[in-house]
Amino acid sequence: SIGILAYLALFLALPRIVQTQPGTALNVIVALVPLAPVIWMIIAIARHVRRVDELQRLLFLRSFTLGFAVSMVTALTTALLSGAGVDVQYAEWIIFMGGMTSWGLSLAVLSIRASR
Repeated sequence: SIGILAYLALFLALPRIVQTQPGTALNVIVALVPLAPVIWMIIAIARHVRRVDELQRLLFLRSFTLGFAVSMVTALTTALLSGAGVDVQYAEWIIFMGGMTSWGLSLAVLSIRASR
């Protein structure tokens, strides 16, 4: 939760606080700074997966696989639409949200099913 809040704070506030010109080195740095909490979250997830039991690890892997598959199909769909001349607005966010949502929902569903 702290990592997500830190990412959102940096992503939303930093460009407003640090005014930059597009295409400059400072603009690139400001755009990439929000990745620091994301890297921290990846490390935290990896540590969590090492600590959980085999069943939870399996559920996590299955849900992560589904999230990855949804991301890839969404990326391919947006690429094909873009190639056909369709202007797919916010394609990168659609891909990200599709993968994250399917990962989270599938983890919840798999966990509920496993607890029966």
